Amino acid sequence: MIAVLLALLAGAGAWMAWRRNPLYSTRTALRSAAFVLLAIAAVISVDVAVVNLTIHRSPTLALSAIGGAVVMSTIALIFIIQAISTPKEAKLGTGLPPSAKVVHVHRQKIYQWAKLLAILLVICGNLAFLLPGIYGELMWVPGGIAAALGLFGLLPLYFKARGLDRAATAVTSTPWIHWQYSPEEWKRWADVQGERAGAKVPKISSKRESIVAVLIAAGVALGILIFCPVSFWPMRTLFALSFGGGIYGFLVWKARNDRAAPAKVRATILSAAPEVYFGHDGLFCDGTFTTWLSMSIYLQSAAIDAKPPRNLVFRFVTYVGSNPYSANLNSGSIALEHRVLIPTGAESDIARLQTELTARCPKARIAFS
Repeated sequence: MIAVLLALLAGAGAWMAWRRNPLYSTRTALRSAAFVLLAIAAVISVDVAVVNLTIHRSPTLALSAIGGAVVMSTIALIFIIQAISTPKEAKLGTGLPPSAKVVHVHRQKIYQWAKLLAILLVICGNLAFLLPGIYGELMWVPGGIAAALGLFGLLPLYFKARGLDRAATAVTSTPWIHWQYSPEEWKRWADVQGERAGAKVPKISSKRESIVAVLIAAGVALGILIFCPVSFWPMRTLFALSFGGGIYGFLVWKARNDRAAPAKVRATILSAAPEVYFGHDGLFCDGTFTTWLSMSIYLQSAAIDAKPPRNLVFRFVTYVGSNPYSANLNSGSIALEHRVLIPTGAESDIARLQTELTARCPKARIAFS
């Protein structure tokens, strides 16, 4: 049942993302749903067979076999659903020339999360053996969650990130267009982008932010003190202080992080190579790769901003999760914007880019002319 529930959640998320995609079609969705149901039926059959084969064995062997079968079937089902629910038009090209060096832009983020989960798992495991009674047993809960997230979350995400890294490498190896900039041009462009990011930061005083954070954290802590089922008051107080302090710290960090956005944007651009790649699968600029068309993100429009310095403006829509029955079709989607500096004498490149993008994203509004 765990495998089926996790698989259904993965399939529902993929379907909701694809339903809003420009290339969505009912026929493709129904065919994918039929294959997903067949895959679920096959996994259930395998799990039932394992139970029947081990039911008369020793409890240790039976539990190990059933647990292994559930884990493996869940992982396999997630990969099957991802493969089936990704339409042909959204599949990325991962074929590379032998001399290509694969980038690790997306996998680097997975490595960081894997380290955090590993540290959490080690801490919880040690506390489970060191703390007495029920307190030690409670440590197995976050430890088990960390292990489940690593197996059923990070592992599929790693292979997805690997595909994105290979697609980014393919774009840099065989691009439609490759623009390079001088260090002076790149520095001026970083300054302009930093100013543009600063204009979007809300003008709220630090004192007001601190007051709001204290009120929210105090409300959460009070709710835990009143409604927490733990009868031991010192432990209940510790939970309240921990959660309230954690929320306060997060809100303060978020406010400071927003104020530091202009400097971060500028630093990100300056740390990236002064070049831009346009290719069949996406745009690689400022050290990040964005696909033109995939299950969760797609190009909505592209235009020229004639305000100096002239630049191309690419607007994407990305799916972040929503109610599938919402009357608002844009519910759960956010807009992303990427700007690319236009170098001198690039008019012929822009004309080619418009032709290529019109063919690659027929429902996007491409207006470079």
